[in-house]
Amino acid sequence: MSELTVVARSGRWMLVDQDDAELGAYGSKAEALEAAGDFARVDQEPRHVLIQDDAGDWDEAFVAPRPLN
Repeated sequence: MSELTVVARSGRWMLVDQDDAELGAYGSKAEALEAAGDFARVDQEPRHVLIQDDAGDWDEAFVAPRPLN
């Protein structure tokens, strides 16, 4: 099971956790995946992210932790 999911909804890309709680809305899939990297920063482990587009098709990505500035 994935911890995070990026779902296209009404022209926005939603970052959703495993409990279906919305963590944020983004203008692009890339921005939503970048935000998923913030969650990976907590324990410095990559996150498995499921991606569902507007057509209902699924993909997946592994997102590395974003570096601290």
